[in-house]
Parts: sequence; structure tokens; C-alpha cells
Amino acid sequence: MKLIVKTLHGVEELLANELGELGAVAIAPERRAVVCEADMRTLYRICLESRFALRVLIEVVKCNPKNDKELYAAVHSFPWHEYISPDHLLYIDHITFSSIWNNSKFLAMKAKDAIVDEINEVCGRRPSISSENFDILLNIHASDEEISLALDASRTTLNRRGYRTSQPQQATNEVLAAALVELSGWTDDMPLYDPMCGVGTICIEAAMKARHIPANYYRKEPFGFALWKNFDEALWQEVRGEAESKITNQRLTIIGSDVNSELLDIYKSSSLLMNLTPDVRCIKQSLKEATRQTSEGVVITCPPVNDDEAPRQGIEEYYKEITYYLSHNFPDHDVWVFSTNMKAMRAIPYKSDKRLKVYSNNNEGNFNLYPF
Repeated sequence: MKLIVKTLHGVEELLANELGELGAVAIAPERRAVVCEADMRTLYRICLESRFALRVLIEVVKCNPKNDKELYAAVHSFPWHEYISPDHLLYIDHITFSSIWNNSKFLAMKAKDAIVDEINEVCGRRPSISSENFDILLNIHASDEEISLALDASRTTLNRRGYRTSQPQQATNEVLAAALVELSGWTDDMPLYDPMCGVGTICIEAAMKARHIPANYYRKEPFGFALWKNFDEALWQEVRGEAESKITNQRLTIIGSDVNSELLDIYKSSSLLMNLTPDVRCIKQSLKEATRQTSEGVVITCPPVNDDEAPRQGIEEYYKEITYYLSHNFPDHDVWVFSTNMKAMRAIPYKSDKRLKVYSNNNEGNFNLYPF
């Protein structure tokens, strides 16, 4: 089956490599997505283990209809009853970049009619539609060339790992954090520091990578595929068991520090839940107070991006101050800084050895290496 695996822009190559390791074939990176072929076992593995995927879609209908009757016929031809029960609540996420099908709500309504009619014809009842608390999520996408309809195997975004009790607005996206760790070249034999760690996302994602903990091992919300009628419980338990057997107790030196007690409490709770302590530590201290505890290591941090999050001097002066303390407090370290505030990044008075483009949602970001 054909999968469309969504991710952040700038992370496509990482995801493509990962999908190959998880068993996918015919892998082709696109913008913000990777297209591949996979069987059901690999689909389950991707949803459970992928660190770089945001959503996993199965393309089930692809057509180029001339009118709404042809659209209805194409969608109706798929055996929806094999996946969807009349007792399920459905929602169709819709987006169009088509000059022909320029009303995405109308497009979704026509697709919905075909889906529920097919189920009704086989089962004698039709499912209901709901934009909240839905069981089955579908995605319809239209361009001038074609219309595609996909089942969402993830249901909710895969960055919602489940290891946090709350998700502060300023928390780094988990997929982004995992990508930054990978792009930095950090390995588990190196000390890792985040001196502006917030809720510790970078530290936790690094520890999960090092100990081979599946990205969504702690997820509490059901995956979309687990609610389909053809869900294979035995296969899922086999996949989960195989992934669990690879988890190690690798010794690590990972330290996150911050001045915000509330955010650090969330970080501590996650570390305790995942049994990461004492190898993953969190310390309440300012960047000025944060110092190296080993002769060499890697620093990865994401400073605030808005003026209202910066101290008195404003964001650009703040970035100058941040990198001053990083250069003096972490000598002989590879220091990586990520930010979507390009103006503030340009204010940093140090030359970067490497500069990578990674997007946070739709915001372009720089991930720069400063070898202090």
C-alpha cells in the first residue's frame, strides 16, 4: 500500500532514511512528506517507532474526475466497509490547491456522501460525521492534476508522544527536537547539554534515541489504525513486543537546565515516568550559571524567539548575550543553536561552522553550529 508520511520541512531526508530502516520500500522524499510503499507490519512500526513522522496517511483513492458524479463514483468504488463501521464517527480533513475544485468543503461533502453510502449499502447503516472526538480521520487533497483520499493511520499527530502530562505552548515540537539531535551528530557516548531546556524535549528525545525507546511507546491516545475494522491486534502486539525488546539501559550524560520551575517540574515528571534518571538530569539555574561538567560534549538549545520572552535588552541583544555565555561556559564543545528568529540569529557575533535549514511548523529556522 502507498503511504504518505508527513514531516517538517528540512527533515525529509532524515525521515526517508528512517522509513527504510523500518521496512518501507520505493521511498521518495517530497516537500514536508515522504512517499513510500509498506505492508501492514511496517505501517504499525512507523506509527510506533518513527521519530521524524508527524502523520501517516494511506492513499486509498486517486482520481482525476471531471465533475462531482465522477468524484462520487471513484470514492464509492473503494470498500470503506472493510475499515469503517457504522458505529464510527468520521471526519474528513480537506485541502485544495485546485482551480477546478476550489471549494474544499464541497469536495469533502461529496466524498463523505460516497463513503457513507458505500458503508450503508453493505452494512445497512451509515456512520455519522463529527469534527470532534472522531474515530476515523480521512484526508482529501485536490490539485489541478488529481484528487487523492487517504486514511489517517495516526489519527492525532505523532509528535504527541504521551510522556508529558501537559504541553506548554513554548515547548519544542518533539519531531523537531528529535531532528535537531540527529542533525547535530550527537551519539550516546557524548555528554549532551541544553542550558535553556524548558520542559526538556531535546534531552528526552536524545535519551529515547540512545536507549532505543520507540518514539510513541508512551502514547496514550489510540492510533487511527487501531480503530479500523481490519485492525490486527496480534500483529500489533508482535510489533510492539519486538520494539520493546530492543530497549536498553544505556548509561548517558544528559543535562538540561532552566530558570523556570514550572517547566522543569514537567521535565522531571517525564524523566521519572520514563525511568531516565539519574542519567538524564535537570537543574534549576540560569544560562550564566550553567557550566560544562565534562571536557568535551555537545550543546543543543532553542532560545526564545519573541521580544516578550527576552529580558530587558530585547531579543537581538539577548542572543548576543546567550552566545557569549555559551562560548565562555562551554569551551571545547560543539554548540548548536536553533531559532526561527532570523534577525536575532544574524545578530550573533560569532561565525557558524555549519548552518542548516529546518522549519518549525511553517516558520523557517536556522540550526547553526558554533565550535567554541
